[in-house]
Amino acid sequence: MDRMSKTIDGQTIGAILFDLGNVLIDIDFYRCARLWSDHAGIPAHVLASRFRIDDAYKAFECGKLDAPAFYEALRGQLEISLPDDTMREGWNAIIRDEKPGIRDCLEQLARRYPLYVLTNTNPEHENIWTEKHRDLLSHFKEIFVSSHMGCRKPDAAAYLHVSRSIGAPCSKILFFDDAEENVQGARKVGMQAIRVDLAHSITRWIRPLIDGPET
Repeated sequence: MDRMSKTIDGQTIGAILFDLGNVLIDIDFYRCARLWSDHAGIPAHVLASRFRIDDAYKAFECGKLDAPAFYEALRGQLEISLPDDTMREGWNAIIRDEKPGIRDCLEQLARRYPLYVLTNTNPEHENIWTEKHRDLLSHFKEIFVSSHMGCRKPDAAAYLHVSRSIGAPCSKILFFDDAEENVQGARKVGMQAIRVDLAHSITRWIRPLIDGPET
């Protein structure tokens, strides 16, 4: 990790790790509900209130459940009877555009640090974001996907897998995520982790990292 230069909280940064949804790209789960509502005749807010991150959802993100089985479980949870194609259309509608200003941040950071992504996701969504955001994601040396790893944030195994794979101790990795439980999970294994809760959060934190001469 010969590009270490700046520090946060007194620790040298050797790599920067990003969550994908709501950090690099916008995610709108309510779009699922609106599309399914149009087909099922049930108000979107009712469908949204029925949705929860359950065992089937987690298994899907860990590669332990395939799409048809997940959609079957989701139909039961939402109390609807839409075909797989319609379920897929709604499910994939959540993937939106890249966050405003993030491309410039990544371009500058990539000149100084190795960049990585760690995302809880599933094969259906992966098919969408890999194509839709191909250019944006080209700034990253590697993208760690929960359904490939067999584990997901905030489990320690997910963060430790990244650390081993990139050859950097957790203490040298700076991680950005929008979910507090994922931030806390990263901190438990020794990563420096920051919650992204406002549009300017990343810019505010990375400005000290991109100022100064390139390494």
